[in-house]
Amino acid sequence: MSSLATQGEMNGHKVKSHPAPESRVGDEGTSKRNITRKGGVKGKNGGGGGGQKGRWDPTEDGSEAQARDGIADKGDPNYDSEADEHDNNYVLHSYRSQRRVPGPLHTLPEFKRHLKTIIEEYFLSEDISEVLRSVKELKSPAYHYEIVKRGINMSIDAKDHERELVSKLLSDAYPDILSSREVCKGFERLFEMIDDIQLDAPNARTLVASFLARAVADEIIPPSVLRNAAFLSLGGEIVKGARRLLSRDHVLSRLEHVWGPGDGRPVEELKVAIDQLLVEYLLSRQQDEAAACVKELDCSLFHHEIVKRAVKAALDKTDDDRTAMSSLLAYLNKNEVISDEQSKKGFDRLHEILPDLVLDTPAAPSLLTKFTQQAISDGCLPADYKPPPTPSPSPAAENGKQGA
Repeated sequence: MSSLATQGEMNGHKVKSHPAPESRVGDEGTSKRNITRKGGVKGKNGGGGGGQKGRWDPTEDGSEAQARDGIADKGDPNYDSEADEHDNNYVLHSYRSQRRVPGPLHTLPEFKRHLKTIIEEYFLSEDISEVLRSVKELKSPAYHYEIVKRGINMSIDAKDHERELVSKLLSDAYPDILSSREVCKGFERLFEMIDDIQLDAPNARTLVASFLARAVADEIIPPSVLRNAAFLSLGGEIVKGARRLLSRDHVLSRLEHVWGPGDGRPVEELKVAIDQLLVEYLLSRQQDEAAACVKELDCSLFHHEIVKRAVKAALDKTDDDRTAMSSLLAYLNKNEVISDEQSKKGFDRLHEILPDLVLDTPAAPSLLTKFTQQAISDGCLPADYKPPPTPSPSPAAENGKQGA
């Protein structure tokens, strides 16, 4: 007689039976612990992993995630070491207690799938704050390096516009979401898979080198990383290419526009197109036509240049032309063609180059003040807008004043 109840009766006492939890036995006869993983896919019985045995979920980059059936025995032929390494958030069950063990809310493959959707939506919305909020909600900081790897990898098959979006995302995610160490880890993962990426994108190494140089220029990783022996051994020519980009003259200005204005064309070519549409607008005064032309440029991250060049072009025009140009900027902002952020950035640039504007238009300071006040009145700039300090006049500007 082996049961507790029978033994209790033999001794004249009533003993409450506490049967031990049954071990689950897999196809190969391996016992598995009674583990319910937090955040797992619920099966028919409602338990984490229950009813999902043997289900595999391939992610689009080739990695495979085993359904969470609780395999914890390294001797089991179905044991997945990577899943076991990253899936540390689970609840241990027994008939007496339940203990929660902290860790990532999602497995790595789950995090990848969520992140892929987040980045796809970001390419459409261009809303960085929404990306950062969505990533935080995943509550899996151990996998944040995937933002670097997946964002760059997805943009390689896209256009320069998406690449600029990814660079801005990495910059804005630092340091709250991404640390320098995580950024470096993301690049290291890219180095490891670059041969496969290059099969579909022959220029992949060049693009990753540009992303790496831009990350240094944006100060999210230190320049010393590019001379780290381990990092260099993984990155090879990619790291050397980034170092070459960083050694050029005017490197910060060049890398700020490393992806061009956003639609793939050179920056200078885009500036010419902007000037042409502004000249045509002053002749026709057709705001809707000008707005359509701005949209066709497909350079939302470069709209500050439109604001800057619009005001600059109108400084030496008539009062009617200046009024018409202010009206155009208000129209573009009201119809969400140019964002508040880009409008502010354009006016910031104008105040920064004011000493140079004075060379061609001595009345530039007062005229720029009027443009700024009108932009505030029209809602293009916030009511509390404060322009950045105006730099000291250049020697050329001083000589021009003396000559006058």
